[in-house]
Amino acid sequence: MYPMNLVEFCSANMQKGSKEVYEKLDEDNDIDVLDYECTNNCGICSKAMFAIVNGQLVGAQSAPALLDKIHKQVERQGQVQDEWDIL
Repeated sequence: MYPMNLVEFCSANMQKGSKEVYEKLDEDNDIDVLDYECTNNCGICSKAMFAIVNGQLVGAQSAPALLDKIHKQVERQGQVQDEWDIL
């Protein structure tokens, strides 16, 4: 069993389109989503949609691409956890 995945969003960025991703992830029981007024990632926030997945910044140019990248990051981090669990 993995620890809960945490995906954090910037409220300002959600107004640019990542809110759709937030809402979809909020329905997933394996993912906790949080939104903050600001995550201090203004450089990427002004250029793309983004989220912070278990501490890792993930960005994309569209909501569907961001959702896909978040799922891939969660899966990748789960694989790393599997490797640590073997040790």
